[in-house]
Amino acid sequence: MAYLIPDRIYNANGVTIKEYLLTKHNPNKIALPSKRVLPFDGYTVHNTDKIKVSAQTTMAEQYTRATYNGNMGTVRVHFYVDEVEAWQNLPLEWQSWHAGQKGKAEANGSHIGNQATISIEVIGSSAKAEDNAARLIAWLMVQQGMGVDKLYTHNYWCNVRNGKKGTVDELNKQPDGYKGCPVYIRPHWDEFKAKVSGYLGELTGGKTLYRIQVGAFRSKENAEKYLANVKKAFPDAYIVKTEE
Repeated sequence: MAYLIPDRIYNANGVTIKEYLLTKHNPNKIALPSKRVLPFDGYTVHNTDKIKVSAQTTMAEQYTRATYNGNMGTVRVHFYVDEVEAWQNLPLEWQSWHAGQKGKAEANGSHIGNQATISIEVIGSSAKAEDNAARLIAWLMVQQGMGVDKLYTHNYWCNVRNGKKGTVDELNKQPDGYKGCPVYIRPHWDEFKAKVSGYLGELTGGKTLYRIQVGAFRSKENAEKYLANVKKAFPDAYIVKTEE
């Protein structure tokens, strides 16, 4: 059995991240999302089932490999996170397919979740997998100048799609009549959110973060060319589209 070999391995707040971008590796020509067009607006947390894997690999690698092989249906996420590590499947500036509800059109809340948030798929119910996810999310928040107010559940987007009203936290936890995702984390969502907040505080020293803009372009092509150069020094740099 051939396991995937990551293009890059990096550390995110104590979590080993193995980057294997499906935008670069797609021999089976599976359908992929496109680059994000809506302004970036946060992070969506999911749960998926724990699976048995050989001692030579991890669950995050196997889920990535299943996606690569076309065995994950239409699901495409940015990160799979397990007890050992995380695998990054998509560039951060790309959309992902994760926030829909089976049997419902991709409209309203669902499409915003897909187009505007980074998707984090936490594998299984172990405390270690959840801790790795919290560490990763806090690290991403530091890179992108976000806070825990931009932390969503899959449940949230289904509730918005179904016309429910309430605060972000209320809709994050309120039953959606569908999957209740993240099924393992949602019952203690406040605890998970506090863990992310705690790691964020450790990384920032409790201080306010400020983003640095390094360019502004009327031409999308020029912006992407400049981004390619910036990424040589800052791999997590990304483009945000704004209106004049």
